Order: sequence, then C-alpha cells, then structure tokens
Amino acid sequence: MAASYIIDTSSIEKEGSEADRLISLTSLQGSSLPAIMEAVDKAWKLASSGVHGMALRSPLEMMGFEHSQMDVILDMVLTRKRTRQKYIDGSDLFFTSEGLRWATPEIAAEHCARRLAGPQVVDVTCGQGGQVLSLSKVSDRVIAVDIDPLNCLVALMNCISRKISNVTIVNGDCFDHVPIGMAEEGCAIFCDPARPPVSVRRELSEMVPDPRKVLRSYGDIAAGSCFEVPPYISMDKVDFRCEAEYVSIEGRLNRLNLYTGNLYVCERSAVLLPGGEVLKGIPGSALVDRPITGERVGCYAYEVDPSVVRSDLTSQLVAGMGEHVSVHGLDGRRVLLVSNERIDHPFLKQGYRILAAGVPDRDLNTTLIMLGAGKVTLRYGIDPEEYWKVRLGLEENLNGRKKVQLFKAGGYLVLEKMEDRGI
Repeated sequence: MAASYIIDTSSIEKEGSEADRLISLTSLQGSSLPAIMEAVDKAWKLASSGVHGMALRSPLEMMGFEHSQMDVILDMVLTRKRTRQKYIDGSDLFFTSEGLRWATPEIAAEHCARRLAGPQVVDVTCGQGGQVLSLSKVSDRVIAVDIDPLNCLVALMNCISRKISNVTIVNGDCFDHVPIGMAEEGCAIFCDPARPPVSVRRELSEMVPDPRKVLRSYGDIAAGSCFEVPPYISMDKVDFRCEAEYVSIEGRLNRLNLYTGNLYVCERSAVLLPGGEVLKGIPGSALVDRPITGERVGCYAYEVDPSVVRSDLTSQLVAGMGEHVSVHGLDGRRVLLVSNERIDHPFLKQGYRILAAGVPDRDLNTTLIMLGAGKVTLRYGIDPEEYWKVRLGLEENLNGRKKVQLFKAGGYLVLEKMEDRGI
C-alpha cells in the first residue's frame, strides 16, 4: 500500500495544489481542487433553480470536465439537496451519496464532539468529514484519517468551505506508523467503523476497523476513545470496559457510542437529542411480568424512549415516581410505563389513555366498535407486507371517530394518544 499522504488545512494554498495527489487517485483525476468545488457550487445553483438532467451536464462540459468526472460532481450536487436530513444548513457542504449515507447527523456529531473536546482528537475513520466539522469547533487540533482518497478529498473540501484551519487530513491506513506517530499522548480517539449495510450477527469482528485493534494500536497513547457502533449490538459481544451511551434523536434510537479510558463516566447512559437530557446508571430491569389488565383502563400509559429501553435503565427512570407506577415490556423494543397519575418526564416520549386491556383476538373487532374507533395504528411486531392487510381488515367495519393505537401485552391493548383526546 502507498505511504500515508498528509494535508494540513492551515497551509492549503488558493490553487489547492496540495490536493493534486489525492485527486489523481480518484475518478476526478486531471482536474483541480478549485475547479471541482466551483463546478459543484455552480451546478448546485442551477439545480436549485429547477435545472436538471442533461441540462446540468452541459455547463460542466463547457468547463472541460469528462463524463467520469461529471458523474462524481453531479452526485455531489444531487446529494446536497439531502444534506438537510442530517445538517441544519448543508448548502455549502460536499458529500457523495455514499458519504452522506454514513455521515453522522450534525446534532449527534456535536454532542459527541463536546465529550471528546481537548487539545487533540484523532478521527481514525473520518469519512467525508461530518464528525470532523464538529470536532474542529471544540478541539485545538484534529487529525482526520481515512484510507479512501475520495473521502479525504471531500473532507478537505468541507474544511475549506467552512474555513477550518485546525485539521490535518491523512490519506492512509489508520494503523500505519504515520497517523499513529501524529497522535499525541493524552489525545482522544474517535472511530466510526464501517459495517455491512445489513448485519445479522452485529459483532465487533465484522467492523472495519475492529475497535479492539484500534485500542491495541492507540491505547498506550490516547487517554480515551469513542467508538460509534450499531445501537442494536449486544453488549455481551463487547469485550472491553466501556460506557455504553445510547443516543435518541427526536424519539428514535440513532446510535450507540462506546467510551473508554478517561471518557468513561458510568456503565450505561441514555441521551435525548436535541434537548441533551442524560440518564446514567447501572443496567437493571424494572419490568414486571404480569400483563396490563382491565383494572388499568382509564389510567395513563407512556411509551419509554428507546434509549432507556436499550440501555436497560428503566429502574433509574422510575426511581422515586411512586408505587402507582409499573413498567411493562411489550416486546424487545417497546416498553410502557403505566400510572394512575399524569407524568411529565423527558424520557417518556408519548402519552396515552388506556381504553381497553387484555382483549383477546375474538373480541377485538367488537371492542373497537364499542370504543368508537375509526382508525387503528398497529404498534406491535408485524410483517411489513401484512401490515396494511391487517389494518384495513380491522378498520373495515369501524365508523367511529377515535384514532386508536393497538399494542400487544397479554392480549390486545387499545390506547388513545392524549393529544387526540385533547388532553
């Protein structure tokens, strides 16, 4: 493999000649850094005004780009439209479609960067610079490493676009002596390893690079590390001491960060974004085995945020809430907290009133009619191909006005959102 190549954003010249070697290793070879950035920006303005298809290629041809170069440039242009899915304002950023797919959402990147802030952070899998943008705001120096020259080139473009000058980009293997030699004693390591798009095993060994190898290579240098891994990996498969931080964005489980060394705070934590609320503690189930029965009809039910469910911190969540609260696991991913009093807590993401509980299959349709239901949302595990068939079958004979949520917990559980009741 070729030796690592280093570009310091603090010394990049206007003509960007330092990037020529990177460009020569991609399908953009033959062009220059300023020309590529200008082409993307110009084509983006045209696309934003409604120009599309072949009409976007004509200006690029006039600028001297070949078809293979245009393919990459137009991919960046079309991808820029989707950056708002992950960035508050991504109209000046550069990503390929594949790069944006794996980029950390800005709100999660900002949260992680705050925990890693310090004199130096080494991002050993920087991709196209999504996490680097956030790290550069809170750290004196960021070393951004990636084995893919196109990723490094795009990360450089993003640093230039955002006028970032405290980043050094290294195109090479993170286990090469060059990036390891650039890591200063006491630095922090960030690693978002690549993994198969669809994984059944969800194991560390199928990630590239394997977090354990990163720890072996940088562990004697770094004070702490953060590994961003799939949130549904079993912690039983993680064989090194770490804090498991489950991050939820707008009520949806988004990622799992594993913190080691001096970044370790507690065994488990759950984080809500964008609010930033944190729940910490030792995992331990507070679930009850008994199903929700008809005695709880009229009570309040709250859906527990998935970050708490995955971190197994329900005991910490309900501590001090009183004996009137019970926690019920419906399946592997859904947990309801039931109370005869209203509860306001950031980790309770949705509130309901219980209309019926323990309803058997044979009585479900009759119960829905008696409750005045009109629309039914299925909230239990069901084959996606069967979802609408089952739902439409239930709604066929309903003529009520209520919108109900159907869970399964020792029979069917019929709930109505508080907002739909005007509560």
